[in-house]
Amino acid sequence: MKVLTLSTYPIATPRHGGQHRLRNIVAAYRAAGHQTQSVGVLGNSMYPVEDGFIACPAHHDLARYIANPFLMEDWAIGQLVVNDGRFFAQLASEIRDTPDLIHVEQPWLFAFANRYAAQCTDHSVRVLYGSANIEHQLKQRILSGYFGPQRAAEAARLVYECEVEAARGADTACATSTHDADWLRRVGARQIILAPNGVCVRETSEIGITEANAIIGHRKCALYCASAHPPNVVGFFDIFGRGVGCFAPNERLVVAGSAGPSVASDHRFDRVPGLRRRYISTGEVSESCLQGLFEVSHAVVLPITYGEGTNLKTAEALWAGRHVVATPVSMRGFEQFIEAQGVHICADPDSFRRVIRSVMESEPLELTLDERLRRETLLWDNTLKPLIQHIGQLH
Repeated sequence: MKVLTLSTYPIATPRHGGQHRLRNIVAAYRAAGHQTQSVGVLGNSMYPVEDGFIACPAHHDLARYIANPFLMEDWAIGQLVVNDGRFFAQLASEIRDTPDLIHVEQPWLFAFANRYAAQCTDHSVRVLYGSANIEHQLKQRILSGYFGPQRAAEAARLVYECEVEAARGADTACATSTHDADWLRRVGARQIILAPNGVCVRETSEIGITEANAIIGHRKCALYCASAHPPNVVGFFDIFGRGVGCFAPNERLVVAGSAGPSVASDHRFDRVPGLRRRYISTGEVSESCLQGLFEVSHAVVLPITYGEGTNLKTAEALWAGRHVVATPVSMRGFEQFIEAQGVHICADPDSFRRVIRSVMESEPLELTLDERLRRETLLWDNTLKPLIQHIGQLH
């Protein structure tokens, strides 16, 4: 089968969770014998150029659809490429062969996929909607912090219409959690597949451990690995905004990924007592260094306080085999591990910090063999199996 994936981000060199998820979906399609091409629009001018992706549209093009496209670029791009003939033709020209299936990851390019499929009159094209979040709720929360409730509510309405169109119009919708699957069902999705986020098997190298120890100075530390996606930064301050006394003076809180600089540059950073002394921001690091950080960390923290979908970093934290201190939101989609060995769930900031103190004083976690085997369900080969099986049954 010929499968086309559509997205507003490239996947050759993934940095954030959405890129990692789609890259692994594409790899799973190919491993199952499907011919796959990835096409889309670069939703940010900072993304690297990639074959199959057209450049990020100019601000004035996006502003034709919404007065201020800031934080609504993905929605505006979707409107542009389906309604503007020039942009539609430009994106369509990137598609080499007429696909049998179009997999639209997130709802933004769904209308384009529908228009493209409709013009393939001599070929039946199915469309699958890959739902990573309940997007309108996430947008409303993010935008309210920048523009206030009225503007956020209007933006959420536009996004709601976009994702409901995708949910109802797709032949199949793919959710990452039962919570999101229930929402898709309520708004009228015809057929729903559940394929949670997962993790890759990565080898820890001596070089990676050396790099990690150079960063933390061989201190005991807790690791938070996240992108600069607004919920990751908001969650950090929701949990640690009143202090980091849960870490002893010789311990460190390490934030890896682009969330690190974003947290450090936030106006709230220096208001948090003791944070600057205990905080280490690595920025984006190599895969080997990241694995080294997981290896040398005593604990992994997941201070996610809002958002839908599932958190790819939760799968990585569970797979790492370290103590995990998490919020209920961060465990969405991974409920089977809520009472797992070494996993601590805290619903409020005070208990989160208290548990961190207890965990940091405890011995390093050693998973039992049975627990390690149980966590193999987190591997992408297993989490994506329902999706691959479904595609294999299409004719």
